[in-house]
Amino acid sequence: MPSDSRNVDILITGGGMAGVFAALGAREGEAHVVLVEPHNVLGGQGTAGGVAGFCGDTARVNRPFAELVGRLEARRLIQPYNPLADRRGYDLEHMAFFLQEMLLEAGVEILLHARVYDAESEEGTIRRVWVALDGGSLTYQPGMVIDATGECVIPAAAGFPTMHEGPLRQLPMSLYFTLWDTGKPVEPFLPAGCPTWETDDDLPMTSVHAFPTGKLEVKMKVIGFDAADGVSLSAAELHARRQMMGLIYHLQTKGYAGTVYDRHVLASVSRQIGVREGRRIVGEHVLTEEEVRHGAIFDDAVVVGTYHIDYHWPDRVQRAGTGICDMVEPYHIPLRALIPKGAKNLLVPGRGASGEQMAMSSFRVMATCAQTGYAAGLAAAQCLREGTIPATLSVSRLQEAIQAGGQSLNLSDYGEYLRQLIYVHEHIFQDDRPFSSCHASTLVQLSNNRFLAAWFGGTHEKHADVGIWGAERREGRWSPPRLLAKVRPSPHWNPVLFADPAGRVHLFFKVGDEIPDWKTWIITSEDGGNTWSEPRELVPGDRGGRGPVKNKPILLSNGDWLAPASVETAEGWDVFVDRSTDGGQTWEASPLLDRSAVTGLGIIQPSLWESAPGQVHMLMRSTAGAIFRSDSLDNGRTWRPAYPTSLPNNNSGLDLAKLLDGTLALVFNPVAGNWAARTPLRIALSFDNGITWPRTLDIETAPGEYSYPAIIPTAVGMAVTYTWKRERIAFWAGSIERIPGTAVE
Repeated sequence: MPSDSRNVDILITGGGMAGVFAALGAREGEAHVVLVEPHNVLGGQGTAGGVAGFCGDTARVNRPFAELVGRLEARRLIQPYNPLADRRGYDLEHMAFFLQEMLLEAGVEILLHARVYDAESEEGTIRRVWVALDGGSLTYQPGMVIDATGECVIPAAAGFPTMHEGPLRQLPMSLYFTLWDTGKPVEPFLPAGCPTWETDDDLPMTSVHAFPTGKLEVKMKVIGFDAADGVSLSAAELHARRQMMGLIYHLQTKGYAGTVYDRHVLASVSRQIGVREGRRIVGEHVLTEEEVRHGAIFDDAVVVGTYHIDYHWPDRVQRAGTGICDMVEPYHIPLRALIPKGAKNLLVPGRGASGEQMAMSSFRVMATCAQTGYAAGLAAAQCLREGTIPATLSVSRLQEAIQAGGQSLNLSDYGEYLRQLIYVHEHIFQDDRPFSSCHASTLVQLSNNRFLAAWFGGTHEKHADVGIWGAERREGRWSPPRLLAKVRPSPHWNPVLFADPAGRVHLFFKVGDEIPDWKTWIITSEDGGNTWSEPRELVPGDRGGRGPVKNKPILLSNGDWLAPASVETAEGWDVFVDRSTDGGQTWEASPLLDRSAVTGLGIIQPSLWESAPGQVHMLMRSTAGAIFRSDSLDNGRTWRPAYPTSLPNNNSGLDLAKLLDGTLALVFNPVAGNWAARTPLRIALSFDNGITWPRTLDIETAPGEYSYPAIIPTAVGMAVTYTWKRERIAFWAGSIERIPGTAVE
């Protein structure tokens, strides 16, 4: 076979989503990039494999992916983004075209109908790669190599270690085909030797997706073959088409899920059988199932995984419960998982990256593959520019390039996708606490989906040994409680956490034997709560407590910090707000609110939100059996007299958060009466700026005290902490879909 030898900066083999986005990332460095693809189209499983739908978060991938989606959206060739949907369908033929055009516009050299058949390495460096073409072959001498085949063709050929599950242990294959509605009955056809089944339960696992055009997309499970073995893969294709013909006959005669498709005929079959798993590299890091399940954080993170565990039974052709599809919180994939162990110029993105099988079942989906590919392309280009290898490149510079390319590596920015499946309800600590009693928790979210909670704890409330304690939730686990502040041997009270726009975390708290004698103190952390500044008085010389009294300050649209404050004396309880216009250095207190409509001692512990620029509102605890409200039209400088709402109040603390979509979430005890029971504890949602609260969920209902909640917005929805029987602090996190009630458009 005639051969031609060529040099190339970056050689990419495999033109699926990982390979395409690797090429786009590599071309951002102006390298000479060649992409080799065996099929006649780009897109891999997303086109040739018939998978006409994205899984994984498609709203936060990277800028090139957003451009691809934009091209599809412009022609109405992709379903609208729905964060609650598991799959975002698109037209695969147009998808193949747009991928091709994006690469050509970027200056990538594309070789279709081309396949790598051998590679040679020397001391960890790929020196030569042989590519078969119709009528000849090419020998490439690459600077960098990216294997995006999903089968680790180059690592296996060059002698790098790989992982490989054999038949009946691999995730099963699937064959995609389409049927068209002819508008009239058709004559069913069952070729000789094709299987038949009696009922839906007997069928190979089947999914049917109907399009408005009358086209049906059918996905059919195929088991018992090895995608990494060419002979077995060939046999799988032959077997699958026989199985398909039997399934079509079944659909035409007996139907599926109550529908008989007796007017439908076969229109097309995917160019190749759909493959979920082949080989994976043994990388410098092997991503584990445990890491995926616990929102792993890595210093060399280059990708954020957002899809659930998706393990299909490999030895059972029927649906039979599908397999394991547990939702996970967003997690990092490190650069080390893309580097074959010992490799110096080779990267492997996509489903061939280094990970345990269960981990791969999550990160193999196309939106995540687009991220791993993009990261690999940027890394390869950086290696060439800096004259280094992937294992020693500047990770910080690579991460800067990834984020400049439109992809956040902060896990806290993710979670909207399939948010209804992300849910946590747990205690921050158990009975091994270093204090007898605890109360009045507060909460803030940090980078990478970490949470910091604080509370006061000691022998009992008002005891001289009470201090401010805290714990961090990292990778789905809470650290042991540790003492954060104890300025003198007097009781400490009501900590409040607040993260400012610069990323500093501030912890406000009260110190004093009696509430009228409170002084407010503050400590600040520059490193996400690991270390703290020396305590200082918030307003030197104050008496009664300035700054936030229980609930978090808010950042107004004009840049001011507004803290919900109150004072308690024997004469009455009063609310005001404290304002800082200089980032928390100095504070100015507003006049006390008019509480003439309140019976009893009065109102305290407000919670604030801004509905529109300058329009600020508060809800307050009261002694009048109801939650009271006030409103301001001038950024909280002047306030309407407090007035009652229809919401009950037991003279216990409440808190409110304005969620990222504008929904208001209130957490409180829905009990009327002064000093009434502090159970149940309820979350309520408002979609009309707090006028009505049609959706509610009681997260605690048993006898006991469940009180003093704190609530913050998250990408998933919201997170809450609260006092649990004065013995523990509980944590609840979930989405608005977790909260039932009247549907609101």
